[in-house]
Amino acid sequence: CPDLTSNDKSRQLTSGGPITKDTTSVEYYCTIFTAAESILEKDLLWTGSDDGLIHVSKDGGKNWENVTPPEAGKWMMWNCIETDPFKKGVAYFVGTKYKLDDFAPYIFKTEDYGKTWKKITNGIDNMHFTRAMRTDRKRPGLLYAGTEYGMYISYDDGMNWKKFQLNLPVVPVTDLTIKENDLIVATQGRAFWVIDDLGVLQQKDASITNKNLHVFEVNDAYRAEGGGGRRGGRGQFGTAQNTGENPVSGAVFNYYLKDANDSSKVSISIFDKKNKLIKTFSKTAKEPSDKLEFNSGMNQFAWDMNYPSAERVDGLILWNGGIGSAKAAPGKYNARFRYGKDSVDIPFVIKADPNYKTTEVDYDAQVEFLLAVRDKFSEVQKGIKNIRALRTQITDFTGKLDTAGTKDIKKLADSLNKQLTAVEEALYQTKSKSGQDVLNFPIRLNDKLAGLYNVAASGQNPPSKQAREAFAELGGQADVQLAKLKKIMDNELKSFNKTINDKQLPVIGIKN
Repeated sequence: CPDLTSNDKSRQLTSGGPITKDTTSVEYYCTIFTAAESILEKDLLWTGSDDGLIHVSKDGGKNWENVTPPEAGKWMMWNCIETDPFKKGVAYFVGTKYKLDDFAPYIFKTEDYGKTWKKITNGIDNMHFTRAMRTDRKRPGLLYAGTEYGMYISYDDGMNWKKFQLNLPVVPVTDLTIKENDLIVATQGRAFWVIDDLGVLQQKDASITNKNLHVFEVNDAYRAEGGGGRRGGRGQFGTAQNTGENPVSGAVFNYYLKDANDSSKVSISIFDKKNKLIKTFSKTAKEPSDKLEFNSGMNQFAWDMNYPSAERVDGLILWNGGIGSAKAAPGKYNARFRYGKDSVDIPFVIKADPNYKTTEVDYDAQVEFLLAVRDKFSEVQKGIKNIRALRTQITDFTGKLDTAGTKDIKKLADSLNKQLTAVEEALYQTKSKSGQDVLNFPIRLNDKLAGLYNVAASGQNPPSKQAREAFAELGGQADVQLAKLKKIMDNELKSFNKTINDKQLPVIGIKN
């Protein structure tokens, strides 16, 4: 085998014998099987060969030193190199000898550029030969190892290991990597597996269970469209059976509750960049989507990054549909967890979708515009609700009156109904009774606002000049009609109720 410390290149011979020679195979010898450069130091290179040699270069490969650990013996296949992300001169080498009927795990660590080595396999089964090992990027001393029979973890820099199988099949782990604080596991024939957030492992501490409430630091979340579910989505022919599951969509929070039960008061409030409340989730929330489920012990909550949707009115037929939820712009946000008398504020970050080059300022402009349209649409919808509630009360009330002595009240009721109907017809196309009626009757203000919202929400762009102008026009028209409704409620309705009160009859009103 070649010695990288020698300048005599003739020492690296062709593999095979005098009759059959091989110039490409790695099955024989003379192959650098793994190589790595230091995370911390420029020009510090490590190599491991398939016949047991470890070399290090401190000058970018100009000069090499053989630093093979004596305890490794001969003919080790060095399979993986990991350089420490926290300390200079520290490296880990993982090797196998299973081809020599030696199934023991081999992981060696050096803290002095290979001058001395320590074998760190205590706790790994003596038949679980190890193929890969990686260091955690945030917590010093936290290591992950992949063996022929699954995963192991160490919290003390390899001095002690324990199984870390979780729901992973018992299968050979051929390689590991950490990407954006996710641990990615490559297996032999059983797909890729991912731990989507290493935060809980990195922040693990015995003192946590002594607290009533503990919230772990939050991984950055991408502002991506769509949700969780199976990778690849669902097409017209269903979902492939061998596809994996996407991670939970949104900003994911892991938190611990001590001695929680069904009567515990727990809430999570999300605040925007200006510390303005977006939404609160709790067990007693009115909206089903805002309800919070929790248990005693560890819990996980995922915010889908959506603002509350617009006001809904049952039974309306809208060509453009209703207005959904605007997704929060990239930036820094905060969440407040409450459990009884305890409260914890935790910051988190929403990152932009890397597929787009939209700036944070442009995202902010888009979200601000969508929320303004949503709010105006909600005002219109609430106006329609109020009109219908008043009309129902008026109709029910006048239907029970004695026509002989209440003609004046019925006359006022008819006038009031006509004014309410005029406003309603400006806000919504009341002639639409089916989905196709919108082709025959022009849409009104709420439908137009919904259409404007949908246009502005498509894509990752700030609102156009035309969208702003359209909103100014439609919003102004809506304000005129809503002002009319307010005048009816403040004046005509009060006058109507005064007449009713004078006759000592029950008055009509709106429940806020």
